[in-house]
Amino acid sequence: MPSRGGAVLWDLDGTLIDSEASWAHACAQLSRELGAHPWDPEPAEISGISIPGLADLLRERGARSERRVVVKLLAERMEDLNRRDGVLWRPGALDLLETLQRAGVCQGLVTMSPSRTAATVLEQLPHPYFADVTTADMVTRPKPDPEAYRTALRNLRVSGSQSVAIEDSTIGVHSARGAGLRVIAVRGSQPVEAQDGIQVWESFRHRGIDDVIAAGLRL
Repeated sequence: MPSRGGAVLWDLDGTLIDSEASWAHACAQLSRELGAHPWDPEPAEISGISIPGLADLLRERGARSERRVVVKLLAERMEDLNRRDGVLWRPGALDLLETLQRAGVCQGLVTMSPSRTAATVLEQLPHPYFADVTTADMVTRPKPDPEAYRTALRNLRVSGSQSVAIEDSTIGVHSARGAGLRVIAVRGSQPVEAQDGIQVWESFRHRGIDDVIAAGLRL
């Protein structure tokens, strides 16, 4: 049974970190290396797509490798970039993570990156903010299916109706809404429209717990 109160569940790529240009670059590199038709996607074109989904797009363009191999190569490329160059946090994101932790808010991460790739980001956080991390290799159906968010809610023993997801893409928003969460959509490469149950923020700058409560979090 869920415990009292809700949680804040963060997406990773494009939300907590500004990484979609790096994913687009990795796709462009691999399209050349694997013999696919040249593909230089815009970040908005791939926003929210899981790594297996990106692998499928590369194979549709003629990549001469098995799907599991392309998935592995994409993940390894991003892991190398994260470690070599460091991650780029979205403006104000670390401040909001810290503010929510100090207020005693339960926080989780829900990402369609695999565990190893997510770990290269988590190890660069100043503190271990997340009580649960749900990754692509823990679910059978990627976003926009709600399975990942439902898994995180179950692991954290919190109520979806009292929780808030923070996302940046329409794919992520659909996943979170399908699990019954209200959503904060921070503007990124892909526009998301404000509507019932969805607030749109320009950035995390100057945002605090009152803003998250106004978006639907219940403590």
